[in-house]
Amino acid sequence: MNTSRQKSMVNRYLGFYSLFFIGLLSLPGQVFAYDFGARLDVAQWQLDPSPLECRLWQSVPHYGEVVFSVQSGGNLQFHLQSERAAHAKGNAELKVVAPSWRPGLRDKSLGTVALKKGNRPVVLKDKWANWFLDELQEGMNPAIVLGGWHKKQRIQVDVSAVNFQDAYIGYLSCVAGLFPANFEQLRTSMLNFKTDRWRVRGRLKERLDLVIRYIELDPEIDKVYIDGHTDNVGRRGHNWELSRLRSTAVQRYLEHNGVDPELITMRFHGESRPIVKNSTKGNKSKNRRVFVRLVKLEEWNQKT
Repeated sequence: MNTSRQKSMVNRYLGFYSLFFIGLLSLPGQVFAYDFGARLDVAQWQLDPSPLECRLWQSVPHYGEVVFSVQSGGNLQFHLQSERAAHAKGNAELKVVAPSWRPGLRDKSLGTVALKKGNRPVVLKDKWANWFLDELQEGMNPAIVLGGWHKKQRIQVDVSAVNFQDAYIGYLSCVAGLFPANFEQLRTSMLNFKTDRWRVRGRLKERLDLVIRYIELDPEIDKVYIDGHTDNVGRRGHNWELSRLRSTAVQRYLEHNGVDPELITMRFHGESRPIVKNSTKGNKSKNRRVFVRLVKLEEWNQKT
């Protein structure tokens, strides 16, 4: 057989098998599974501790990360952090896989959760996240089965229990030292005053002390706005001055306790901006206020 004929036959066979293989890939209902997880010899847990967040995570080669996190003043959360954002729609299956060296144990199905768009396709709140933690403490391996990056693709992301215990002890220590509130809880503070009063005392000091401590811990705080107000009791000129005294008292308290004056913008508005009508004693007490608002650098940059 001459060389040209041999090449022709080889090309014909290659073409046939290529079409056959492509046909297999396109069969209706065909699902292709990919398993992502750290090998036993490289599986590690990392802890990123701070007074504002405890982050316990494991790198998943070629996929991204699995992350447990709890913020100050908040509850535990678990999420997948994917390197690629596109995932199929639908639900993810949560299960627990017994390690190969414990043959007497069986895999368990925990249920399903809805997939989310973006680079965090699976986010588990307090109950589910704690369930995963409990299984890891028992030496089991949680796993998430979800749609992949293509329509007919299914993938499984494994969470390895290897080297978990030491990191978990550090995580518990971090959680015990978390600050008692987070940014969302302290973003705004409404400080209400008694009639014709402006000094910072009692509960007002307690709230401001919490705000001051948070500002010390969070380097992203870029602005602190202070706005003073009154009800409509008395003359407008008097109320204008009273709102100034209230704002000034809050400003001085913050600065005296270590807040950088460059962060602070202080304003006062008298009785001109009530949040409710001054029709009852209760409403008037709501209008006698100083409003303190924290702004992070990212938010400030977006506005400017």
